[in-house]
Amino acid sequence: MTKEAFAAFDFSASGAARYECSLDGSTAEACESPYLAFPLETGAHTLSVTAYDSAGNAGPSANASWTVSSIFGDSADASLHPEITRTTVNPAPVAPNSWKGILRINCDFAHSDYDDPIVFPGQDGAAHLHRFYGNTLLDENSTIESLFTSGESSCQGNTLNRSAYWIPALLAPSYDPGTGSRLVDSDGEPAWKVVPAVVGNDDVAHEVFYYSAGVSDLSSIQPIPLGLKMIAGNHMGQPGMEQDTSIVRWHCQSWFSDEATNPQWSTSIPECAAPDRLRMDIFFPSCWNGTDLDSADHNSHLAYPIETGALTVCPSTHPVPIIRVSFHYAWGVLPDVYDPATETSRGWRMASDSYDVSTATPGGMSLHGDWFNAWHPEALQAILDTCIKGGLDCHDGNLGTGFRLSGTRPGTQSEPPVIGMGHGT
Repeated sequence: MTKEAFAAFDFSASGAARYECSLDGSTAEACESPYLAFPLETGAHTLSVTAYDSAGNAGPSANASWTVSSIFGDSADASLHPEITRTTVNPAPVAPNSWKGILRINCDFAHSDYDDPIVFPGQDGAAHLHRFYGNTLLDENSTIESLFTSGESSCQGNTLNRSAYWIPALLAPSYDPGTGSRLVDSDGEPAWKVVPAVVGNDDVAHEVFYYSAGVSDLSSIQPIPLGLKMIAGNHMGQPGMEQDTSIVRWHCQSWFSDEATNPQWSTSIPECAAPDRLRMDIFFPSCWNGTDLDSADHNSHLAYPIETGALTVCPSTHPVPIIRVSFHYAWGVLPDVYDPATETSRGWRMASDSYDVSTATPGGMSLHGDWFNAWHPEALQAILDTCIKGGLDCHDGNLGTGFRLSGTRPGTQSEPPVIGMGHGT
């Protein structure tokens, strides 16, 4: 009995040259040990393994049977998944002219490194400096198999949400706290420090990752396929190539920006004055081509919805509406990171910025984010069915079903040095 949506098996047979496996009565196919079956629906499952010698003669066979029970409890196992708790708090319906249906979750910072398993798979240190949230074991070698079956998560739901979330590090110039003069690094270049985001504090309930509806017809939305890779925003954004603020944008928290009454957004990092917070939003595409989990440019398999009259729909090229993912971060404009002369976010940049940052050309024009889906399918389906299709405003991991996801936990929170303005070596 298990509540995991995967199962792994090791097998061997004397004199075997190859093996064939059949999962749940399917046509037998060539397989190797260890064998990983995923994703698995709730219910009974059987794996049959047959060994063959070098002449192609069938040898011994072995069978394994097990049951996957619901994370919310069922007749096979009434207990809850350890990362699910009961709640008497009922989410309210979404406000008019607001989100159509949404779940908001918190994540703590997991770790930071110069890796990117989507753009530079298998290449250690090939990317600019990223800050990772979610699966605590994410690195350049991560695959859907490794994410879905191993590691914990710094996000609410822990092992139910082994998805990976990452953005470039936000950097501030380093100043001498006594004199206010600019510091230099070991290479004699101007030094930079990472600005920590305000995330993962369950007591404050500062939500940073949203799952919502991107199209008008809520009933048409499907779960995000397991293993889907997504990038939103353009890492090459710079002066003259400013990005669309409907996809990525910056604002000071004091601006009280919103879609309905005050759409005050910036394509670059504004000068937010202490004790304000700098905020950003990244909206991922929510229309899928229905076939590919990735594409050569990591964008073409997905598209953004379009307006048709009064409705928001998916284009015919990408006809499958899926749950919309978005990131929403805040960074405190605090004494250890602000510009000492103005006490603002002046001079801040992203590790991905490839242009000279100045008061005339503020940083942050390369804002983008990456997401790699490794949610437990039953948990993601519950989010879709109740919070999104039900038109509810589900906060802090509340699933709207009398259950909520467990709280956040930190990863290693390791921070490598800032090298080359975050570009790495």
